[in-house]
Amino acid sequence: MAPSDRSMRAGFALPAVLAVTGVVTLIFLVAITALTSLNAETAAARSRVRFLQNALTVEAGAVYLATTEPLDTRSIRPGRTRLLGDRDSGATTPDSSPEVRLDGRPYAVTAGAPMTLRLQDEAGLLNLAKLDANGFTRFITKLGGNGQTARELFSRYRDYTDSDELRQQNGAEAPDYGAAFIPNRPLARPGEWLSILGARDGIDARRWRALRPTVISESAVGTININTLTSEALQVTFDMTESQAEAAIRAREAIPFIGVEELAAASGAPVVGDGDMIYTFPSGRLVYVIRDATSAWVYRGRISLTPADLERPFWIDQTELFEAAGRTTSDTTDAPELPYSARRQTSR
Repeated sequence: MAPSDRSMRAGFALPAVLAVTGVVTLIFLVAITALTSLNAETAAARSRVRFLQNALTVEAGAVYLATTEPLDTRSIRPGRTRLLGDRDSGATTPDSSPEVRLDGRPYAVTAGAPMTLRLQDEAGLLNLAKLDANGFTRFITKLGGNGQTARELFSRYRDYTDSDELRQQNGAEAPDYGAAFIPNRPLARPGEWLSILGARDGIDARRWRALRPTVISESAVGTININTLTSEALQVTFDMTESQAEAAIRAREAIPFIGVEELAAASGAPVVGDGDMIYTFPSGRLVYVIRDATSAWVYRGRISLTPADLERPFWIDQTELFEAAGRTTSDTTDAPELPYSARRQTSR
């Protein structure tokens, strides 16, 4: 073989080796990346399953607490003797028994990991189904909308949730939605409110996400509990300023209100009540939120107490599992321990 042929073949071998090495390295890097991603997904799945297992344990304890212990005007009273007429006496009877407040404050619990449980009376939330046109305008204003938007969305909300096909002024019925489906029934979840024609475009999405945990749309909730109303619900329902709502909350911390007159006196707002409305007792529907200090998972649901139903004295619905915004974990540092143990209940 000529010398020139040998040198040409030797020069050709190096690029080929480099090319093969590069391909092998690339395959190796892809495999490492895929393995890392798989390990991360596996760890996330394990974290999710572990959290859900613990959250269901806390959920079971919350259900047992709500169904076996008596309610008063603003809380569940573990260990208190249930009395005839207990519903009407909770706000005025001195009581030193522990209480689990139903205003959404966190309680520390341990179920495999440090966790927090929040219980919120639905009668203390901002109920779209109970708002008149003025209240709805205040609601839309909080979300960054204007008066015209509020008038349109109020009519469209009523068209969306009523059972007929009659369009109200400024409203919208099935033909206006095109191929979209208009159910003509109460909202299944608060988030369904965004399905109403023009709702997404008429509000600030960030404000809605901040207000969303305090909003319900429940025509079956026939009470407004001024002893568990959130600050936002006080402002929208009774046309209070933020400072007036906070003043009312501070006042009821010491002594629960027994009527809207006390709410008006404490807040300084001209509160006008409805004689047909119950204002100082829980609704029997409790929203719960469970979080832990080791992951960003959040578990939320609702307990409905139906003691007159012998076959199903309670039921759980609207459960959802999701990750907290910003993947933040729950801070249990300042949360008081839940003053309840199911073991204590069974030993009595």
